[in-house]
Amino acid sequence: MRRIGFWLLLLSGMFFAVGTAWAQEPSPTPTPQPGRPVLARGTITAIATESLTLRTERWGDLTVQIREGTRFHVPGFVRPDLSDVRVGDRATVHGRWLEEGKSLEAQWVIIRGPTQVRHGTIERIDAAAQRMEVKTRVGETISVEWTTHTRLHVTGVISPTWSDLGVGYPVTVIGHFVEGTFLAGRVVSHRPHRLFRGTLQGVEGTTLVIQTRDGEVVRLLTDAQTRIRVVGHPKATLADLQPGDIVTARAIGNPDGSWLARTVIARSPKAPKPTPPGMDHGPRPPRRP
Repeated sequence: MRRIGFWLLLLSGMFFAVGTAWAQEPSPTPTPQPGRPVLARGTITAIATESLTLRTERWGDLTVQIREGTRFHVPGFVRPDLSDVRVGDRATVHGRWLEEGKSLEAQWVIIRGPTQVRHGTIERIDAAAQRMEVKTRVGETISVEWTTHTRLHVTGVISPTWSDLGVGYPVTVIGHFVEGTFLAGRVVSHRPHRLFRGTLQGVEGTTLVIQTRDGEVVRLLTDAQTRIRVVGHPKATLADLQPGDIVTARAIGNPDGSWLARTVIARSPKAPKPTPPGMDHGPRPPRRP
């Protein structure tokens, strides 16, 4: 019994010494291995050909490598990629570590923020620089930028290009703001329409010169699709128009700022004013006694 007690006392002393030594040594911190999943949130501060820099609160600046399989979500865009991302965007990156606290490989890059819509009129456009200024319905002027992946729809144009837009065109832009600039994922527009009423000053080739009721002198282009209606001439042409005629012309705008007449209705100032359709009901019936 004494021997057993001696050995128990000796073993307990050894365990106590080892435990004391372990307690005095600092506990090692586990270091994540490359390939570990990571979720990083921050602001994009730089963009390169195949990477971007994400400034985070937790790890500081991270280098985010963009691979062929990296997918993007950008408000307003249908199929975005790295070219549709801008410095200043707030982003959430899903991926895996390449080097802990320094770089990662992105599987998803999600640009945070709501999709916004603005309606307005183009005040200035530079197709080469991919920028335009739009005056919105509330009176503010915003700078709009587009990319190669921005979808453009112009009513009446099958395959529109940015040269099909011009000053004065109404537009609806869909996208999000990045540091004061509106990045558009979709742009919807149509050619402006205007009704001109006034007196015909003359015909120069295929161009009508009209002085409107407000005293403005405008030049309206015509083409083979322009419909000419002259009172008293069932099959009127441009040759049937005379200076001094009272004209009403419906026109559409061109990207260069000119106007193209679609319908021209003219009458001589000496001719009686035509009765609007549906207003001529014939003589009134005699009143009953």
